[in-house]
Amino acid sequence: MINRMDNTDQVHEAVEALVRLFLVQRKPLDEGRMDLDTDQDQDQETLDASHEARIEAAQEYCLRILGSRLAPSLVSDDMHISDLIKKKLMREDPSANKAVRFSHLYTKLSACSVLSKKWSTLYFLLAVSDQSSSVAQDSRANDHQPLSFLGLHNLDTTRVRERTSREHSNTTTAAHSRHGSMHIPTQISRTTAKLISAPAPATAYTNLLNDQSRYAQPEVEESALLRDLIFVFQGIDGKMIKFGTESGTCSIDHSANISNSTRSLVSRLTELGWLYKKIDTYVQTTLKEGTAGLVSQSFCSALQHELVDYFRLIAVLEAHIAKDTDTDPSKGLSLKRLLVWTQESLQRLRLMSVLVECCHDLQGGALVSMVHDYTQHGDPLIQQFIHHMLERISAPFYVIMQRWIYEGELDDPRTEFFIAFDPDVEEEDMWQRQYFIRKEMLPAFIGTSLAKKILSIGKSLNFLRHKCDDAEWLLQNHGVGKSLKYGDIAELEGSIDAAYVGTSRRLLQLLNSKFKLVDHLTAIKRYILLGQGDFIQHLMEALGSNLSQPANTLFRHNLTGTLEAAIRSSNAQYDDPDVLRRLDVRLLEISPGDSGWDVFSLDYHVDSPINTILTPVAMHQYLKMFNFLWRLKRVEYALSSAWRRQTTSARAIRPILELVPELHHCRIVCSEMIHFVYQLQYYILFEVLECSWDELLKTIESSTTDLDSLIEAHAKYLRDVTSKGLLAASHDANMMPRLLELLATILDYKVAQDNLYSYALAEIERRERLVQTADRRTRHGQWGLTDQDETLDRIPEEQFEELVPGLLRTLNEYSMQFKRELSNLLITLSADGDSDLRFLSFRLDFNEFYMGSLKASTTAAAAVSGKKATASR
Repeated sequence: MINRMDNTDQVHEAVEALVRLFLVQRKPLDEGRMDLDTDQDQDQETLDASHEARIEAAQEYCLRILGSRLAPSLVSDDMHISDLIKKKLMREDPSANKAVRFSHLYTKLSACSVLSKKWSTLYFLLAVSDQSSSVAQDSRANDHQPLSFLGLHNLDTTRVRERTSREHSNTTTAAHSRHGSMHIPTQISRTTAKLISAPAPATAYTNLLNDQSRYAQPEVEESALLRDLIFVFQGIDGKMIKFGTESGTCSIDHSANISNSTRSLVSRLTELGWLYKKIDTYVQTTLKEGTAGLVSQSFCSALQHELVDYFRLIAVLEAHIAKDTDTDPSKGLSLKRLLVWTQESLQRLRLMSVLVECCHDLQGGALVSMVHDYTQHGDPLIQQFIHHMLERISAPFYVIMQRWIYEGELDDPRTEFFIAFDPDVEEEDMWQRQYFIRKEMLPAFIGTSLAKKILSIGKSLNFLRHKCDDAEWLLQNHGVGKSLKYGDIAELEGSIDAAYVGTSRRLLQLLNSKFKLVDHLTAIKRYILLGQGDFIQHLMEALGSNLSQPANTLFRHNLTGTLEAAIRSSNAQYDDPDVLRRLDVRLLEISPGDSGWDVFSLDYHVDSPINTILTPVAMHQYLKMFNFLWRLKRVEYALSSAWRRQTTSARAIRPILELVPELHHCRIVCSEMIHFVYQLQYYILFEVLECSWDELLKTIESSTTDLDSLIEAHAKYLRDVTSKGLLAASHDANMMPRLLELLATILDYKVAQDNLYSYALAEIERRERLVQTADRRTRHGQWGLTDQDETLDRIPEEQFEELVPGLLRTLNEYSMQFKRELSNLLITLSADGDSDLRFLSFRLDFNEFYMGSLKASTTAAAAVSGKKATASR
């Protein structure tokens, strides 16, 4: 009981302190003037009594409010309150749209299980509605009964009214707002100084007294804040609301008498201002710099276009503020209504602010791609907004694309398009390297395959204009495409595909018909890759003697004459004169000790536009292939010469019985070498060249869709020819050096065999001379044979011991070296992962002659080493 009394006393003391503080803070501004005008004879005690009476009345009123239950006197009926709201909405809107919308919302509210006091919520919303005229009238009629229109218990204020009427000469009537809050303006006598200087009844209110200077000023009117906000919305500082030094901040004058709730509301509204200022700063900065690209300028234009509705809203708000000031401010624009009205603009400015922040350092296609990423948002309104902006932002981008696709011109002064141009590229590499894709500028809605088609279209148009001189077709098809703009990606792809098919088909048709691409490829195969057999044979026979000389003794005009003679002597004379005109002789760089075989080469000249496919790099690959095939032909020619000599000299050198086994062995080794060369030639000329050529022709006829695919098909053909023909497909990097060493060994063996046959023929001539000498002596009556003629049927002893063993030893060394190198090559080929190389190994050793000999020699070597080991034990 004592505790309850103590709490009651504390409450009374707190209420009394608050009332006294409130009355002191609400001191009128003209208090000083009224004090001076007060009659000097006025009774001071009467003023003090009047002041104490006001304090007592206010204290009693506060205690009544605190002690009341504030419970409604109505029955909780959801259907009834719903009907009341519907009737109210029907009175406001005869079209019943609001009532129907309320019915849908009420159905959702009834189904919601989270809220337990639905009737209370609806009743509260109906009570605080500002649109109810009956509520306003009831509030004005019952101004002396606070909160009576809300259905709350009437509060007896008789004593307050009586005391107020007695003090009417010194005080104003207590005013009650429609929400039941009571303001008690009063005049403070000279005892105010005593009340202010007196200590507070409770220490909890000391801080409130320290802030009394702030509340001593009149509260800032809402219309003044609205006017300031209009300036802030336009990025301009107001009187009380100013932009902060940091980005995205606004400050409100701390000395102004503004409640915390109002400050919070104003702070929310200032977001609109600094968002606009951020967007406007970006636009002005970008346009002033002068270095912004067309897409960036279009982006700024789109932002300014979207701000038109925002400016229109500001104009409407400003008109409302001016109108409301002239009429009734209580019914005009308020901060809360302003917050509702600006929500749509706030959302748009937030989106634009995000775009500005993300696209600040981007240009061209990268900027368009970044904005396009926001179309993946789940909100359809945001999708529509971004799509609408993209139509403006991407307009310059699509203009550049349109000129590139339909005219072949790259008008991109600020490098904003995803296709770039390199002016330093050589003419032969124009197609491959002059135009290329910059992936950083490629928009997300244009895939890599579509971008390659766009690149190919423009390059084809440039190729037709500058290389093929096809002005007539370009004139007929100039600008036939429709205008491109952001929108349906499928429609864009359809337009690009149509332009791609038309230009590519025209280009391939010109290359095959007018410029005879296939004929040039066939000529290279026949002459550079030695496919024209009779021509190569005549050329080899005509040049054989000349090419055996040192390289520095050759002259190009002599070789050119020999080439023309070989053409006239073969079926090559019936080829196209344009093809034969391009065939020429080329001498490689001469090194010390080189012969004509090492530096001679055929060449085939190509010009524009064929040099786009047959580039210098490709022709260099053909030259490498020719050098290897020419060396192989040289070995074949040498072996053919050795075989002819063996055949023509066999009968003549038969009497030399000492050399018969060696000469027979020479024929066997020479046959092995011929077999090796022929099988290697067959593999290269048929398994590699012919198969790759057939595949190339099929690809050109059926699979090539544009010049890129044609170049790729030729590049694949050239890779297959060089990799398989030069044995580069093998995993062993030493395969080609081994093969070249093997061919060099064959040439060395042919030279050693020629030396042996030359000696044998010289020996036959010596013996014939001896026989002729003996016959002459016999005819003169002398002895036909003398002691000096003992070597008539045999090789002289000194030659048989000194000269012949050296020749035979050299032959035997080259023969063993050939077999050893060939065996190693066969082992490598048979173990290779490429099936064609394994098949070549089978063709070279189909009866396992070399592999069997290798196994036998390996077994014999193992047996010998085993005997040595046994003997050592």
